Amino acid sequence: MNPLIHNDSRAPFWSQLLALFALTVVTQMSNIAFQKLSNNEPFLPTVLPGLLFLSVLTIPALFIGLKLGSRVGLGFINNKTIQERRVGEGLRFAIFAAIPLGLFMLALRWLLADSLPAELPEYGFRGPVGGLLVSVGAAVGEEIWFRFGLMTLLLFIASKMRSTALDSHTIPVIIILVVGFGFGLAHIPSVIAYGAHTSFAVWATIGGNVAVAVLYGWSYWRYGLLAAITAHFSVDVVLHVLPALI
Repeated sequence: MNPLIHNDSRAPFWSQLLALFALTVVTQMSNIAFQKLSNNEPFLPTVLPGLLFLSVLTIPALFIGLKLGSRVGLGFINNKTIQERRVGEGLRFAIFAAIPLGLFMLALRWLLADSLPAELPEYGFRGPVGGLLVSVGAAVGEEIWFRFGLMTLLLFIASKMRSTALDSHTIPVIIILVVGFGFGLAHIPSVIAYGAHTSFAVWATIGGNVAVAVLYGWSYWRYGLLAAITAHFSVDVVLHVLPALI
């Protein structure tokens, strides 16, 4: 039996769902509001469509994460992490693994600048505040959608197909990679929107996002959603805030 399996909820289901949904909405809408106002565009017309879009993405992911996650030992903080008092260890791992990875990605972007299309914005183009808001929004929203939702669902399906699927790291690592590839593909529309969709830019975007997604997925599998959010935020701060300060 996988030692992660068994996760007694520390808070009522609906309290967790509403808290995480509210956190997602606030972080996502704050970023949208800042971007709209910075560009002198109206924000209010985007509120209702934004809420509907976020609800469609977030509520199913939260149901999956909260309902099925407990059956495969996953949660906001994994039960084993709490039992072994490794919450701090998980957060330290997330931060100290994410910052060097973010710096590596930043250096790689600078080295490959001449090979990337001019239309692709530089890291930090949103400014320090915009970079911070997009970092928070992406860390919360994308980790709930991809790790808490999609990754949990695939792990649950794997455990149902074979009872010993989660006894080792083999199947979880495969699922982390699959979700990571999907995570990379999800970032292609933004590249296309910038008009920077050369073959090199597309594959560089996919490869870079798979690399960071492996860290996020591993943090979730070993420690829980909080560690994954922390890792994601730490990488994004390096990529989106640090360049704006240099």
